[in-house]
Amino acid sequence: MSQVKDPVCGRVIESAAAAGRTTYESRDVYFCSDECRRTFEATPERFERHEPPFTVEGGITAPKFGSAASGGLEYEPIPEQHEEEPDRRKK
Repeated sequence: MSQVKDPVCGRVIESAAAAGRTTYESRDVYFCSDECRRTFEATPERFERHEPPFTVEGGITAPKFGSAASGGLEYEPIPEQHEEEPDRRKK
């Protein structure tokens, strides 16, 4: 069985057990309820999938390269990974 996400409420369901189904732009869309199906069919463009402005890799969420606010931070190690630097003020 394949799991799918209801685009209206975000609930993950089994495609075989979906309460509703429709075709939008040549792809099947599954719903957890008839209410979600009706909501989608009234304004399907509202639920079009957009690529999020971030990536998730290995449990780390980072802005996509070139997105606003990335500033190259995705290449910086987290603070715990920085090597210990000597305290230069104690001279």
